[in-house]
Amino acid sequence: MDDVAAFADALAWPVLIVALLLAFRSQAGRFAEAVAHRVEHGDAISVGWLTLGSSVGELKAPPTGAAVTDDHIALVHRSWRVPHRDAEFGEQPMYEIHVMIHGENEALDRVEYVIYRLDPVWPNPVRATSDRKANFELYELANGWSLIRAEIKIRDQAELIHLSRFVDLMPESPKLRGSLLPAEPFGQAGSDDHRTGGS
Repeated sequence: MDDVAAFADALAWPVLIVALLLAFRSQAGRFAEAVAHRVEHGDAISVGWLTLGSSVGELKAPPTGAAVTDDHIALVHRSWRVPHRDAEFGEQPMYEIHVMIHGENEALDRVEYVIYRLDPVWPNPVRATSDRKANFELYELANGWSLIRAEIKIRDQAELIHLSRFVDLMPESPKLRGSLLPAEPFGQAGSDDHRTGGS
């Protein structure tokens, strides 16, 4: 008899929860949708020790007259293998990296220039660009992971925005949105490196 009571006691809460969910299924469905919507848009939901969400969210357009900050622009990258370049570098596996500034047009249109700072092992580790049409992109060859830093000068703003990006190397990558390059993924048969400057 004690086993039956223990079994019934163990089932009481799950049965009650299922019964309540069935009785209030439309409200429970709306609640689940609301939670999913908030989490998908970067809001945090906390219940006791459980926290869902809490992402940084999407990049925003700066309000009219407000300063551009790192809430409005980001440093993004892609990489892909360029095996035909290996021989130039002692048969080391070489990769093309593509870095650019990403954000809403309202923020990007206010960027005056970008200074990229690569690891000192690059022959020319400091690069500057003011090419807004190309989203201030940078192409370079790499054979290992690295950290790229960027200093972004915003028109009519004294303080620079400092961004950094850990650059990992992938055999192939899709094109970055906003790039002037062709739409096919890089690294596939027949694709070439698209370096515009470099080592």
